[in-house]
Amino acid sequence: MVEEMSTVLEPRPLQNFVETKAVKEITDRALTYFGAGFPVHFRGSTGTGKTTLAMHVASKIGRPVVMIHGDEEFSTSDLVGGRVWLPPQEGY
Repeated sequence: MVEEMSTVLEPRPLQNFVETKAVKEITDRALTYFGAGFPVHFRGSTGTGKTTLAMHVASKIGRPVVMIHGDEEFSTSDLVGGRVWLPPQEGY
């Protein structure tokens, strides 16, 4: 069984946040997806700014951020659910 930990954060705009051209493009793309009703999942190596970017985007739309921490065994089915097969038991 995968144990995960989640945290809900209420982001605020950071006064010293530097929005480069690349960050603006990713932000705009994320906002487009949100506007169309899709979720956004930032993925990448440790220390690349995924959390900061998520907080930045969330502050733009005034929504909380749900942070989910997992490991290499964490899968999509852990996020959205999946079928779990259990062998039949006698008497059922």
